[in-house]
Amino acid sequence: MVANAPAASLWEDFIDIFASPASVFRRREHGNWLIPLLIVTAAIFLITFASRGTLQPAIDAEVDRALELARKNPQVTEEVIDRIRGYTAWAFTYGTAIFIPIVIVFIGFMTWLVSRLVDSRQTLRAAMVVAAYSYVPRVVAAVVAAVQGLVLKPDQLDGLMRLSVGPARFLDPATTNPIVMAIAFRFDLFTIWVTILLAIGAYVTGRISKQSAVVAGVLFWVVGSLYPVFQAWRATVLS
Repeated sequence: MVANAPAASLWEDFIDIFASPASVFRRREHGNWLIPLLIVTAAIFLITFASRGTLQPAIDAEVDRALELARKNPQVTEEVIDRIRGYTAWAFTYGTAIFIPIVIVFIGFMTWLVSRLVDSRQTLRAAMVVAAYSYVPRVVAAVVAAVQGLVLKPDQLDGLMRLSVGPARFLDPATTNPIVMAIAFRFDLFTIWVTILLAIGAYVTGRISKQSAVVAGVLFWVVGSLYPVFQAWRATVLS
């Protein structure tokens, strides 16, 4: 009688998600999605918190641009501006602990709903598992951003887009149309990486063909682009 292979540990999942993501989704399809969500959130929070000093020039540049836009509204007083600045500073420092879980849950629901368009049989639980593990590359992205904060000069960090590993880093955030910038940022290496993992997860847990998984991946990317493009459009209207 052949003994059953030992179950992979949680830490093996976080290694295999880089080398063999399909195997992770296959064995964790019916597993607990909250644990990887919390681990990914904690990792990103700790990295961003530790690197907040080196990334401060990029954060300040983003805040200054947003406040300059807000000042064009005559109803926005300096008192409101100060509150916005204080909230933004808090959000960049501590907000990841709150926003990352929300984003992952949203991605899980989005994956589950959009997959229905390609006849996926993915369950909501499986979609949450896929979303949680697919967000692991964002941990690597946080490390890459921290390293850039250490090696780049402060005057080179004139916006968070400069930290992108994609075409957005080569665009001037002060002069580039916000919609163009938002679309360019969606071609970031880590965004595409996450999207590919979501498509693989849909393929494995949704029992769809590879062609359908490719279509699903494109749909995931497009749906994920809607909100940042809408925000960019609002910025152009208000400017």
